[in-house]
Amino acid sequence: MVQCNEAQCVEEGKSQCGRCKQRFYCSAECQQKDWATHKTECKRSNTNPRPPPSQLGSPYGQTFNIFSGASEPMSAKMFFFNPMFGYSAANPEPVYKDLVNAYRLLRLGAHGNAHRVAPALQGIDFKDWMDRVERAKVLPDWWDAAVNGAGIEAYASEDAWGRLDRVVTRQEVAANAQKRLMSLEMMVERIVNNS
Repeated sequence: MVQCNEAQCVEEGKSQCGRCKQRFYCSAECQQKDWATHKTECKRSNTNPRPPPSQLGSPYGQTFNIFSGASEPMSAKMFFFNPMFGYSAANPEPVYKDLVNAYRLLRLGAHGNAHRVAPALQGIDFKDWMDRVERAKVLPDWWDAAVNGAGIEAYASEDAWGRLDRVVTRQEVAANAQKRLMSLEMMVERIVNNS
């Protein structure tokens, strides 16, 4: 039998403190009476403490390869252009499309925190956008500034969807982006805040 931790009580303590799980009480009344004494030592019990941010390795979490079982910190590059989702040097067009769509969201003022972006920044040209993209370090490791830079310029001027002289709405961008709209909004935030 565990005795109630309230000093004046001799009853069996059947319930434990909900925070620290170290003290036992026979009733809520006894727990309230003991609180003045117990509160200085009471700490929330955490059997699986989260490591401090400095030990996490990446603000984006971890990637886990189900085939190899390897786990590694996820970078902004992996977060936005993960090869697992079909982004590759052999087929760079999906990266071009996402960068153009993110640029359109910025220009339309149609992303999550558009109210925080200076109007002058919403009016930047595509070349300035791509400079900011490079400074924000979101491009995949295989990105070659000369080859892919020319590729995205061609995509932004010649592709039926990618042409920047084409006027589009947020709804059209969302339909084209399919399920990646939130990722594109996050990419805009990352680029605006880190370039």
